[in-house]
Amino acid sequence: MAAGREYTTTPILGVAVTTAIEFFFLSCPSDAVVFVEEINITQDTSETSEQLVLQLWRTATANEAVGTANTPNPTEVGMPAFGGTARTMLPAASSAKTTNIRREGQNVLNGWLWKGSYEEPLIVLGPTAGVASRIAIGLITAPGSSTVFSGYVKFREIGG
Repeated sequence: MAAGREYTTTPILGVAVTTAIEFFFLSCPSDAVVFVEEINITQDTSETSEQLVLQLWRTATANEAVGTANTPNPTEVGMPAFGGTARTMLPAASSAKTTNIRREGQNVLNGWLWKGSYEEPLIVLGPTAGVASRIAIGLITAPGSSTVFSGYVKFREIGG
């Protein structure tokens, strides 16, 4: 059994996007460590090939009150609520891009899936305030037309 408590953000489901946007913002609690294990962003309805750029970055920006509140779901019954903050659908450029973790173009027909492993280390968020405790993932370029996206972030909280 893995250490810590596993959570998945409440997914964004079928949200129409017409501009660059930050899909998720995650902030570590002050008394725990968070390991981000998986990030999935897909589009739901387009049958047209389009290349868009997604970026995952650390940020010093405290966006705990920007976008839409998101309550991560524990994967086991009886687990406590996540001690940090999760937000969705933040306006583009809400989170200053302090440290790039990953940036890549992707065809919207394929979607974007990142999974931590031994070859691709997990993203660790520490309890120290600032850039070490926050990440964001966003669409850097606007889609050519309204595109419907869904997605989630899976992570583990240790401590707290």
